[in-house]
Amino acid sequence: MANHTEQQTELFGSSVEELQHCLTQLSPEDAVAVRKRWPSNLQSLALLIEAELTKAKINDPRILGEAITLAIGHYFGGRDVYIPTDQRLKAALRDIQIWQEFNGYNMEKLAIKFGLTQRRIAEIIQQQRRIEVERRQRSLF
Repeated sequence: MANHTEQQTELFGSSVEELQHCLTQLSPEDAVAVRKRWPSNLQSLALLIEAELTKAKINDPRILGEAITLAIGHYFGGRDVYIPTDQRLKAALRDIQIWQEFNGYNMEKLAIKFGLTQRRIAEIIQQQRRIEVERRQRSLF
């Protein structure tokens, strides 16, 4: 039985590795020329990833950014993918933080900390509890 990491690697398959290998064989000038021929959303994604890797002081951010972009393109290519907006993403992260900090007795404190009503905190906790149960239990259908 393959471990979790092997299963994730198999998800991308050898074609991504082949694409990444092809890019690493190009001169920096040729790699830039190839990137300019990518679809604009893929170019934007590569630049965004590269910028974030540069901020994190990662070695070879361009090469790693392109590799990540190709893996994303391979996996999500042709799919209609929803990416939450900044506000929805912040709310989702806030809700997870509320769930992590909830101890069964601190709804009022959480409401004050996050600037929400106790009723909204209770709704978030209920939603996060449901998500946690679904994550832990396998579906029968």
